[in-house]
Order: sequence, then C-alpha cells, then structure tokens
Amino acid sequence: MPMPHGEVLVPAESADGSWNMQWQLKCPACGNGEVERADVTGDHEAVTVQPDQDNYESPLGTRGGYVRVDLTCSDGHGFAFIMGNHKGAEFVGVVPRV
Repeated sequence: MPMPHGEVLVPAESADGSWNMQWQLKCPACGNGEVERADVTGDHEAVTVQPDQDNYESPLGTRGGYVRVDLTCSDGHGFAFIMGNHKGAEFVGVVPRV
C-alpha cells in the first residue's frame, strides 16, 4: 500500500540549520529516505524535460511541460518524481516507474 502523500514529501532543514524550503523525498512504497537517481547508463537518461504541449502526455495526467527524475530507493523500489506546469498551474507528483 502506498504511503500517504504527507509522508512522502516532508519538510527538511538545510545543512546550516536555516529553513529555506528544502524537502526530503521518501520512497512511496516503503518510506525509505535513502533515495538516489535511478540506475541508468547516463545522467541524461535519469532526468528528462518535456516541452510544453497541449496534450495529456504527462505521467501526472496533466497538460503541458514537465520534468521527470527517475529515482530508486536503497531497497530497490523505482519511482519518478514529476514537476509539471501548464498555463500557470504547477503540479508535483510521485509515480511508479515503468
């Protein structure tokens, strides 16, 4: 069972102790905080940027451009962190990686 969204992306303090909107992303499958970029052949394959288009190609089901970062937790669960924007509306989501 996936974790509730409030437990997947949690506020975190910066290294110097100040609060400047840093967030800790945890694995949605198990809650593990040890998350790294996916085990792929090159960095350019772990992060993709899609242009702003007026169709529903985003993994979040939204229209417009998005950035996808493929991640894996230390227990081996794969997922993608998606940041999307369409006409002024911003969306953030975590989806299973296929």
